[in-house]
Amino acid sequence: MDDSNNKKGPISFNDIDDIFGDSNIFESDDEPLWDKLIEQIIDGNVIPVIGADMLTDNSTELMANSSNPHQFIIDGLAKRYQLTPPPTSFSELVYAPDYLKANKNKEEQIYYQVNRILTAISNKLTPSSCLQRLLSIRQFPFVITTSFTPVVEQAMRAIWKDELKVMRFNNNPSENNDIKSSADLRKPTVYYMFGKFGEGAHRYALTDTDILEFVSSWLSNTNTRPKNLCNELKNKYLLMLGNNYDNWLFRFIWFSMRKNNIGQGMYAYDNLDNSLIHFLERTKIFTKQDTTDVVEQIIERLNKKLKEKEQTKFDRPEENTDVFISYSRADSAIAEKLYEALTAQGIRVWYDRQNLTFGGNFMEEIRKAIRTTKYFVPILSSNIIKEKDESHVYRNEWDQAIEVAISMGRKFIIPLAEQGFDFYKAALPEKLQQHNAIFFDGIHGINVAAEKITHAMNQD
Repeated sequence: MDDSNNKKGPISFNDIDDIFGDSNIFESDDEPLWDKLIEQIIDGNVIPVIGADMLTDNSTELMANSSNPHQFIIDGLAKRYQLTPPPTSFSELVYAPDYLKANKNKEEQIYYQVNRILTAISNKLTPSSCLQRLLSIRQFPFVITTSFTPVVEQAMRAIWKDELKVMRFNNNPSENNDIKSSADLRKPTVYYMFGKFGEGAHRYALTDTDILEFVSSWLSNTNTRPKNLCNELKNKYLLMLGNNYDNWLFRFIWFSMRKNNIGQGMYAYDNLDNSLIHFLERTKIFTKQDTTDVVEQIIERLNKKLKEKEQTKFDRPEENTDVFISYSRADSAIAEKLYEALTAQGIRVWYDRQNLTFGGNFMEEIRKAIRTTKYFVPILSSNIIKEKDESHVYRNEWDQAIEVAISMGRKFIIPLAEQGFDFYKAALPEKLQQHNAIFFDGIHGINVAAEKITHAMNQD
């Protein structure tokens, strides 16, 4: 009998390897994590959270010697007060003996100085190309910044123009901004999580102590915290980019935003601390160490996925959408603009130029789409009046929508009417006339009209 396997002897780590075979436990496949991120972006479920280290680059003369606007201010004040060694954070700067001596031991002086510096250089701060490329993704209308500088706001305004809304949290219950509902997350907005420069002392976060005070407010259950935003963020995928905080401090910030839901997110920073990586990966957070590459990967993968989804539309019509757009061919430009404005807010839209299948029974597809959509939006313009004696498919769509509306216990039809539209001259069905319309002023007013449609949908 061969008892060689039962021989006693010293145990080595090789014995453990023999038990599990040759598989490499360190092998990892990022593809499922990338796929999850891209799907979340398409679903409108991702909120970018932008830190100081992603704001600018050294392509401009102003920022040639500093890694970001925060460090530029720190370096400038360190030179002014001849601080050695040079501080690497506002906390080090504020408590440097020579700085306190020069400012008569007034810690609050730093806020006055930062306000003066940023007021003077704000128009010279150019958003990095990486930041501009990220924010150009239309699926990111709502962005949070952990920086007090206006760089993210400048980049967002270049894209969204007057549509952009600016909100801030400055740790003052009477002035903190909060969203009203989840619909606000689909509107172009920049939210200053740690306040915005221009306020008084401790009204925006400079030092670690400031940040801890802000975070403690976010964690509290008092009226200090932005309650509605906190509730929404718990279920969102947070895309954390360029947030350079100490390991312990970042954990507090992350937890304040997630509260009871730790998961769903990506953290990317060029110099990640190993213990922070381990913490994030234990909580199933996707981590990467090249922010620029992450942005390029997102753009490439998102474009590829959207093209794939576009191709599948020729195979089957999309069902269970949020909005069905009904319109005259004479109003194609308006319908296209409305489709773009609504989808930019993350709303799923049935629009025949995107959803009808090639060679399919188009009337059956239209009827099915109307029965399965949440809201029916007919575009009513002067062209409808001109075509009142003609046969058009959109009139069949109206009849189908009226049937659905009768069985609904809520609002279903939301007419979008051109300013000055005469409901009676257009020969509209009486039951369509009974619905309150949202008015638009030409094609340039469609973006505003789209926001009103979204608001009407969220009232139910």
